[in-house]
Amino acid sequence: MVGQPFIAGVGKLIAPEGEFTDLHMTATSVTRTQRKIRTDEIDNVVLSATLSGGGNGWFGHPDRATNLGGPLIRIRDQAKLYVLQWTGAENHTLHVELPLAALDSRARDRVLGAAGTALPPRGLAPMLAVQMRALAEAAPDLDSEGRAAGLRSVLDLAATVLRLEFAGEQPESEVCEDGMLIAAQALIRRRFGSTDLSPDSIAQRLGCSRAHLYRVFARHGLTVAGYLREVRLLKCREALARAGPRDTVGAIAFRCGFEHPVHFTRLFRQRFGLTPGAFKSGEDRIAA
Repeated sequence: MVGQPFIAGVGKLIAPEGEFTDLHMTATSVTRTQRKIRTDEIDNVVLSATLSGGGNGWFGHPDRATNLGGPLIRIRDQAKLYVLQWTGAENHTLHVELPLAALDSRARDRVLGAAGTALPPRGLAPMLAVQMRALAEAAPDLDSEGRAAGLRSVLDLAATVLRLEFAGEQPESEVCEDGMLIAAQALIRRRFGSTDLSPDSIAQRLGCSRAHLYRVFARHGLTVAGYLREVRLLKCREALARAGPRDTVGAIAFRCGFEHPVHFTRLFRQRFGLTPGAFKSGEDRIAA
């Protein structure tokens, strides 16, 4: 706003495959001019999510006005003009930037034609929003290898979302397998406490067959059931480590998706070398 200082905080992760930006800023105006486009020669597509704040603007043409903000991921073409007015006092946005060269010509044309609009909230797009948010939250506490792995996961998933939405790729195509694995793992980590979470429900949510889901995990030396079990056991161990006197082992196990206490105790002991009760009481805790 006029007379008020502009303040911004930027966190950026960069790899040859693309970039991720976590941006906090006060109210401001952003204009991408033809001169800027010629100077930097960037030919990328950006997928942006607004976590807080908002405003309005246009991408490519003034007649294509849009409201900024809300839960959807918006598509931006860095080779087009745009003017954005961020009017929120505190604006928090996340941006995934991918080179258009990563997409085939058909997908490229369709993505650029959709610039300024939002990704439909279906398929893997909501998963991408979750992964972007998770990377922003975790990045400050990760080492360089962790940040690089998180960035690759988000970039792979973003490319898969674009291929599925704009290139006519099928969820079960080989080119989408890495993104499908990332999405499946993200879904499991989010919903591990649901006792009805199963390979069938995961495959249905991702839009692929159960057989294809098995193949995707197998290509990486994993099984769906094994990955789900490991996530649940690790979450149980975390909960037990900080449990209070009134927190029972059975209640913690159920919150982490284990319905049968005896089965859970056997799995926990096999994985960590002692019973859940012994771990909760602090007896000989060991690392996984």
